[in-house]
Amino acid sequence: MPELPEVEHLRRSLESWIQGARIRNVHLERLDVLDWRASPGTLKSDRNQALLQGGRISCLDRHGKQMAIHTEDGRVLCVHLGMSGRMEIARAEDELPAHTHCVWDLLAGRRRIQMRFVDPRRFGGLWTFRSRQKLLSDRWGALGPDAVSLDPESMAQQLRGRSRGLKASLLDQSVVAGLGNIYVDEALFESKLHPRQPAGSLKQVEIGRLTTSVVGILRRAIKEGGSTIHTWADLTGDPGGFSTQHQVYGRGGEMCTTCGQRLSSAQVVQRTTVWCSKCQTIKRRKRWEI
Repeated sequence: MPELPEVEHLRRSLESWIQGARIRNVHLERLDVLDWRASPGTLKSDRNQALLQGGRISCLDRHGKQMAIHTEDGRVLCVHLGMSGRMEIARAEDELPAHTHCVWDLLAGRRRIQMRFVDPRRFGGLWTFRSRQKLLSDRWGALGPDAVSLDPESMAQQLRGRSRGLKASLLDQSVVAGLGNIYVDEALFESKLHPRQPAGSLKQVEIGRLTTSVVGILRRAIKEGGSTIHTWADLTGDPGGFSTQHQVYGRGGEMCTTCGQRLSSAQVVQRTTVWCSKCQTIKRRKRWEI
């Protein structure tokens, strides 16, 4: 699943192509990828207007794993890529790939191009809103702070009092938005914290170390275009370059790059999780020690 670095890399790339472009027409190939309850209407013209037809794109932004496309008149389209979704820029005459669910015909300067939403497994989707305020209140308001903008104080606030393990807590998008299996494993390894360590048991120095690792890893991954595990590719079809820098993710049974111990692997909150049992130990603490 594309996580924060992949979506942020996509946002930056896509914005360079479509900012200022006029949306001439919209072709929705599958109705079930669209949730447009925030922009009610029954006609095809209502639906296409909700999908930004006729608007001029002003900017793109992101929170966690979700991206939003804004028009100058205030309409907003929220895109969630799910497990296998991607956005493409192509010429109008280029053949549509399989599993293309929505196409926008754009006029970008003198160029006529298409923006396409492709999602083979259909876990992603599109949400429409009449304003940024509605996006924030109705969808993004349920999310925790964006992971790349965390500081030790906000991390401490989000983890305080939580008895669940760090892996479970950091994967919860209402706690921290943007982290998934890849970057949680990498950040916990770098900060020397066990995936099952109770989140609310961390000392301040450990919270600082975890925050530094989360933000640092995400920034490096964004710079490298994210991680390609199975199908992820950026707007131009290139794979993410951060996969070669993974220290633990996908390396269960291999040797720890720090101590040489064989890496452990197990299911934690139904996710394959990899850690070093020597570098990342669970700290048993009484409440007064925290």
